[in-house]
Amino acid sequence: MRRILLLSYLTLMVLLVLALEGPLIYSSAMNEFHHLNTARQTDAARFAAQAVPVLRGGDSAELAREFRAYDRKFDVAVMLVNARGEVVLRSRPGAAVTDGEWREHLDQALAGQRPDSQDYPFNVSAIPLFVVQPVQEGDTTLGAVATISPTTQLRATMVGQLSIFAAVGVLGLLAAVAIALPFTRWVLRPVGAASAAAREIAEGNLDARAPADSGPSEIRGLSTSVNRMADRLVTLLRAQRAFVADASHQLRNPLTSLRLRVETLESMVTDGGADHAQAAVAEAERLSRILDELLALARAEGANDQVEPVDVRSVARLRAKAWRPRADERDVRIDVESGPTLTALATPGAVDQALDVLLDNAIDVSPPGGRITVRAAEDGQDIELHVTDEGPGLSEEDRVRAFDRFWRGPGSDRRDGSGLGLAIAHTLITVSAGRIRLEPAQPHGLDAVITLPANGRGPVR
Repeated sequence: MRRILLLSYLTLMVLLVLALEGPLIYSSAMNEFHHLNTARQTDAARFAAQAVPVLRGGDSAELAREFRAYDRKFDVAVMLVNARGEVVLRSRPGAAVTDGEWREHLDQALAGQRPDSQDYPFNVSAIPLFVVQPVQEGDTTLGAVATISPTTQLRATMVGQLSIFAAVGVLGLLAAVAIALPFTRWVLRPVGAASAAAREIAEGNLDARAPADSGPSEIRGLSTSVNRMADRLVTLLRAQRAFVADASHQLRNPLTSLRLRVETLESMVTDGGADHAQAAVAEAERLSRILDELLALARAEGANDQVEPVDVRSVARLRAKAWRPRADERDVRIDVESGPTLTALATPGAVDQALDVLLDNAIDVSPPGGRITVRAAEDGQDIELHVTDEGPGLSEEDRVRAFDRFWRGPGSDRRDGSGLGLAIAHTLITVSAGRIRLEPAQPHGLDAVITLPANGRGPVR
């Protein structure tokens, strides 16, 4: 942003310098040219007045001496031309009217007209300046006096002035840069501080705030708004965490008490009410599980997204060992493929809890004698953790909906569960800057894939 601001500022300064110096350079060039042109017109008119007696047949020696002296002083060729266009007198040998435009001007002068002056102040090629004045006596045109002035010195003068203007412009731009640098720092420093504070808050530092006491008033207002937003978000987040803690404490105990009381009443009900009592106990247990999973989901959504290195193969072995007793009850085998250490980045406990959800689901859907395979592999700069079962699998539509809260797959009415497990796993992995997906396994079953960034790289895209 600083580069863009400086570029915009310098562009405006360049345009301003060009707008100021352009007319000044043009005016200076015109003044130099007109000064030279006026001087030559005046001198040619003076020579024309002196040339009348010469063209009437008088002595030309004095005028010839003046022509030569003038030529030596100003390096300007001077010629006297009679009415027939013949050169009668010249200040140097070889002086002649050779250019077509000069010839037109000379013809106009011999016709008694005063030709327009040539106008080329920006004379890059240093074309000589041709000035002609008619020699008249009354209404009779006797001839003309012409001067040919070199413009090399004029061009050198203009180049020098242009260099001065360019140097002044460059110095002005350097001064503008020297002023702009501290100015842009003053303007953008609060913006950078506000951006850094927002980044820290996003990374979990809830005490970070943007400084609101420096910079322009608009930036101070922005910093104040960012701080208010952060205060509001922190208040809401802390209120959510407080609610999770309070709900966990306030709801768990009454539910446990209710289940114990219903179990106590089982011995006191008649045979006809025994089924209802057992159903009430089962519903109380199910409600307790749903409460636990809702609280787990709330904690996952409010979790700090600070990641740390995790050896996924080690975690997979530990979680598989923990779930083997339950798998043995269902006659299901859990195999964990061995291999070298694979380190991914994840929030603390995210891989453990996500694997618990996936293994729990895989055990529920696996047929007796089935096998669950847990394996980890590298995929470019990512680490993939697969949990593959041999169950019935899911359709493409069901695989998309599986991560919705309270969604339960086909046949789930015959199994315990609330439909929150995959939602919890999805939230935990997403907070860890990874992703989770369900793919069909071959020849049948489901392959749950957790993808996490390898240690040393950024979030999974």
